[in-house]
Amino acid sequence: MESKRNGRHGGSQHVHGLRGGLVAAFYGLVSIATVFLNKGIFQVYKFHAPATLVAGQMAVSVGSIVFMNVCGVIQPTKFCWKTFKKVGLMSTFFLGKLVLDMAALSIVNIPMYGVLKSATTPFVLLLDWLLRAKSATRKIQIAVMCMTLGGVIAGAGDLTFDPLGYILALCSAFASAAYVVTVGKLGDETNVDSFALLLYNSLWSLPGSIVLMVLTNELGKMDIGLFLGSAPFLFCFMISCLSALLLNYATYLCTLVNDSLTTSVVGRLKSIVQGAFGLFAFGDVIFHPTNLLGLALNSSGIAWYAHLKYKEHVDRSYGIPSSIPMKDMHLTREGSQLSFAANMRVPSRSNLAGLATVSETGNAHAH
Repeated sequence: MESKRNGRHGGSQHVHGLRGGLVAAFYGLVSIATVFLNKGIFQVYKFHAPATLVAGQMAVSVGSIVFMNVCGVIQPTKFCWKTFKKVGLMSTFFLGKLVLDMAALSIVNIPMYGVLKSATTPFVLLLDWLLRAKSATRKIQIAVMCMTLGGVIAGAGDLTFDPLGYILALCSAFASAAYVVTVGKLGDETNVDSFALLLYNSLWSLPGSIVLMVLTNELGKMDIGLFLGSAPFLFCFMISCLSALLLNYATYLCTLVNDSLTTSVVGRLKSIVQGAFGLFAFGDVIFHPTNLLGLALNSSGIAWYAHLKYKEHVDRSYGIPSSIPMKDMHLTREGSQLSFAANMRVPSRSNLAGLATVSETGNAHAH
């Protein structure tokens, strides 16, 4: 009887592990595909209107969340004006991050875009040191230095170097760092769920992106009729507008099935895969040994950093019970990455798993 029970337990662990791997791969693929899709809109269709694309994403996000809420598909936290006003500064960083992301991606090739965006991590460490007097461990600092040095070397060998693109990407990295730090602070304070936070960010960012559209006269510089008459472009544009919502759900699903640590590690490692495919995707990379050396060093630093963060947190419980809905989870920080955490009133998966083990065998196993 005991052997049968152990066999069933082993089989369920195998199935859960397979499911967790597939969901983590789904999250990574969605994240990578979003970058390539946006790059394709700029590179292939020559749609150089980043604020317009962001405005479309924000409008679709608001409409989709409201529609799904009305249909009962999701149940985000009830709208709160106090919280909405509190996230105003965070949403400013969110809008800056998105617009600068798009603007940089329209100029810089994907491998260098990923390298420059990896500057988010040292910026987060800098903000933590300035605002919280918090210093990273020596190994973490060395890993960050490794990825930063790799970025410098890669930039020195980049034959498609564009100073404006580099400035926009680095500014985007700083805005991303500021957003991560503020989400880490406010997310834990307000316990607002991810869809509600996306709704608040979108409501703040939609008018801001429209103002940027008008001020930069993006649409006035292009033949709009040419784009409206292209079915492939309209399809890509709509998918891009849905990408924020889809990526949000993929992040939630990865954390729910696995844990926030897995989501954080995948979020870092996907940039390596993204850079490798980006070398050949759009034909906008001119190969140079110095550039490739820098890309390899930067990727090594990212992988080492992810490994160190994994070791740092491997003994902590990040599990989330599979029955927890989105409204009972809030965004939180994992170093320089954002992930989910269960609200304080929700027991962790480790506690539930322990109880389940007690009920099955009569002995509590260490998890």
